[in-house]
Amino acid sequence: MFIVPIITGPWQTNCYVIACGTPGVQKIQPAVIIDPGAQAAPKVRQVLAEQQLRAESIICTHGHFDHVADAATLAGEFGIPVWLHPDDRPMLTEPVLGLGPGSEPLIMQVSGSLTLPAPDDLRLMNDEDHVQAAGIDFEVIHAPGHTPGCVVLRTWVEGEPLLFSGDVVFAGSIGRVDLPGGSMDVMRQSLRRLSTLIGPQTGILPGHGQTTSMARELATNPYLSKEALA
Repeated sequence: MFIVPIITGPWQTNCYVIACGTPGVQKIQPAVIIDPGAQAAPKVRQVLAEQQLRAESIICTHGHFDHVADAATLAGEFGIPVWLHPDDRPMLTEPVLGLGPGSEPLIMQVSGSLTLPAPDDLRLMNDEDHVQAAGIDFEVIHAPGHTPGCVVLRTWVEGEPLLFSGDVVFAGSIGRVDLPGGSMDVMRQSLRRLSTLIGPQTGILPGHGQTTSMARELATNPYLSKEALA
């Protein structure tokens, strides 16, 4: 599997371009784009062109502006679907709903508008669904707490599990719970579930910051300690 992380926007969000094959050695390979947020489109286009990839699908781990702002633009450009959990659908086009009052000036500064276009082909994914795209199977695990519709995406690379954790689990931390729709109690329930579902050997590619592993987070992340999850 070929994975290119792209760091974009004022929130330094991790967007990922993923292909199942080896780019550039045979025919153009299909690719999946995860979390194309604010200012992601130019860099995504550059990666696709340089690596001879063809975008086939976009998957958003949740509906916050920094993870979805360029989703409709890229989806329309390439004629591909956007996948999102239904609980975050409203903020896909109304970013203030996710960031809260007072976020309007920053949204205007970044995008020039307080609303975002809706994708022509929006597909809703729910807990335990499997999204098949570019020859890759992504298992959808609903993990609310940061937003009501947060999900993590589990796949496998040469038999080893890999988790795109969005803004649920970071290296040493978790996503904010103080934004609209956030809840520490709900987040704790999600973390309890993930601590049982996600094996320690799983690599983690988060929505912000450096890569990590479930083993490391179970050992060092204060929010995943036995005491915190009790």
